Amino acid sequence: MDVVAIGESMVALVNKPAGYIRHADGFKPFVAGAETNTLIGLSRLGHKTAWISALGKDELGEFILHKVRAEQVDTASVSTTGDRTGVFFKQISPDGSVDVTYYRENSAASRMTLDGIDMDKINGAKVLYITGITLSLSGQTKEMLFNVVKALNEDVKVVFDPNIRLKMWTEAEARKTILEFLPHVDYLIAGKQEVDILLGHQDFDAAMDKFKRFGCANIIIKLGREGALYDMEGVRGRVENPKQFEEIDPVGAGDAFAAGVVSGILEDREPEGMIRTACFLGGYITQFIGDYQGFPSRGTIEAMIDADEDEKVKR
Repeated sequence: MDVVAIGESMVALVNKPAGYIRHADGFKPFVAGAETNTLIGLSRLGHKTAWISALGKDELGEFILHKVRAEQVDTASVSTTGDRTGVFFKQISPDGSVDVTYYRENSAASRMTLDGIDMDKINGAKVLYITGITLSLSGQTKEMLFNVVKALNEDVKVVFDPNIRLKMWTEAEARKTILEFLPHVDYLIAGKQEVDILLGHQDFDAAMDKFKRFGCANIIIKLGREGALYDMEGVRGRVENPKQFEEIDPVGAGDAFAAGVVSGILEDREPEGMIRTACFLGGYITQFIGDYQGFPSRGTIEAMIDADEDEKVKR
């Protein structure tokens, strides 16, 4: 197994037509979850992936399993329980902004404990991918993740995206928990707003130095349309976005970026090329409605990332 991820996926209900939910004629269901978004992207790039989670024994859980399995992600370690599957509503407003309303409290995934985690599968993987969403989901999942990383084989690399959702915890709670978690992280992927929440400043060179003092050997800071900064393998640099895309739905961009990073780790790519691909993926996927639906194949990436900047994007 190349990559294992632990985390919750939910059913996202997106209003039709786009606009304010109050004017909706109906809703279209999608699978949404940071970890499954990244796993699906990695699967489309040809990597072997597995997902560990819990779902309700209900039709929403079956919907999620059906969609994730169809993307060649191993779901053998996903348990079903008597608790419910999480749901949220996603509104894409006329101005392009996205607003979400969660119904995930006491969901099946929020009650995951170490006893329900397949440590053999994790310890047989090259990479464990996790996000701060699982740390924030409940006290049980926070304890579970700390126990998981303490039980890892040293050969398993931990890739962590803070993915801070302030609807789920306060800045103070996020800061305290994530900084305590960082000594267990090999690769940190943080957005510039998350750097500000965690460290209280936007001096990115100083931020990377401080993150390294917490024990993270490899740091990536996402700058949105401006590209990304990295400190990896003792080399620090900046990568500009290879292309700019017309943004329709920004949700899932960070998960696609993470897929580019993890793929680069698995393929032992040099840092600049790895981050360049990650930037491309993070931008490309925003052209599509849905968190992962627009994730490209490896052939599409190779054809487009080296194309001339004025080449028309094929859709």
